[in-house]
Amino acid sequence: MRSVFSIFLVLILSMASGCLSVPLTESCENDDCFPFNNESFSNLLSKDNAFDVISYSEMFSQIAVEATLVSEHQTQRGEIYWNVIKDDEAELSSVSSRLILGGTVVIDTEYVEGQQSNNYRIGNEWYEGRDEIPEYSNPFIKLAQSATENPDGFWPPFAFDTKQLHDLDWSFSADLTSTQQVASASNDTHLIVIETRGIPPLITGIETYSGEDKFILRVTTENVSLSLKKDIQRTPVPFIPEQLTKDSSGNISYCAGVISNSLSLDIKPEQLEIHGLLTYDNSTSSVSSMRFDTLTLNQTLPDGTWWEFYWVDFLGEKLVSNGDLYTVRTNATGNISIGIFDLWANSWTDQAF
Repeated sequence: MRSVFSIFLVLILSMASGCLSVPLTESCENDDCFPFNNESFSNLLSKDNAFDVISYSEMFSQIAVEATLVSEHQTQRGEIYWNVIKDDEAELSSVSSRLILGGTVVIDTEYVEGQQSNNYRIGNEWYEGRDEIPEYSNPFIKLAQSATENPDGFWPPFAFDTKQLHDLDWSFSADLTSTQQVASASNDTHLIVIETRGIPPLITGIETYSGEDKFILRVTTENVSLSLKKDIQRTPVPFIPEQLTKDSSGNISYCAGVISNSLSLDIKPEQLEIHGLLTYDNSTSSVSSMRFDTLTLNQTLPDGTWWEFYWVDFLGEKLVSNGDLYTVRTNATGNISIGIFDLWANSWTDQAF
């Protein structure tokens, strides 16, 4: 599956110029941009970054950008769908993606964030998460930064090199009421359709078709808004702790962990518990626990075994977050382990999707 996916990405992304790029220059300066003629439209297409999503996302407070890529290689068909939305008024952003290979859905996710509550979608199922220190930001810029840091990753193709199309013979239709213009042309391999809106015109859509292959990139700046779903299933924070090992004496089991990439959110310490677990006859039970806001606990059980827990708030912000330290020590024997229970989600964190 990995090799097929890689081949598919190379084929389908070759239709676009890459990922996000730099801000747009003035798109049209001449009076003959509405309606277009072949010369004025070719001049628009020949400009640097004539169609640039990052610049659009900085121009409009509400914007949605959709990308559709479909390609067939031999007997393998692949489809990629991206939808990225920014709503400055609600201080929310949404990024969704769907990947289909050979008719099988491989990825189908959406993430809405920007406030203390956030929403996740896996397939058709929605979940609620949380972050005590939310940081609303432009998702298009975040994607561009991620694409720059990891150019081989799975990123939306939100830029298109229009210069390669400027010398085609275009036909046009225009509607003055909506200021929409549609230009269409063909080259040796593709049918190309480009939509603009506004005066001066702004490119809001590009479509290319070649047999079963197609590439569609569309921008919407009207009737765009985001909101968070309520009363949906809460999902536990994905916090998987280090497990116990024996010390040099062989009598004490311990673990010392640093919360790093395992926890990307900031969580109230009263919402998390660390547990000492004992498994016997395929049944696991908690024998000792500490809520994180207790900071430290040494508990001796009736059988003489003891459990010792510590949590160190490394940054001192009174939240469980990256960089924090936790330790567990015990003289208990048998099949023992450690678990984290999310009280807010009423679930063990190793059950997070």
